[in-house]
Amino acid sequence: MKTEIAELMAPNLLKLPPKMAKQFHPHDRFMIWIVSDTVYLKRLTPSTVTDIVAKVPDNNPLSITEINELVHQARREKKVTE
Repeated sequence: MKTEIAELMAPNLLKLPPKMAKQFHPHDRFMIWIVSDTVYLKRLTPSTVTDIVAKVPDNNPLSITEINELVHQARREKKVTE
């Protein structure tokens, strides 16, 4: 893994090296935390409805109640990342 330098710009803007920035898309969201002098940055990748539906076995369709709960869960997760 090659290391590069990011720069903190004013106000509250972290400028990533171009090679690293190319791996992300506009409006990507990240979790960030600090432990001692180390900053961790993790891109959030919420599940899509297609991903959720793909996990449901064909022989066991979801009930309306289960679908409703999945929609509410996805909305709660979206609120957390906003």
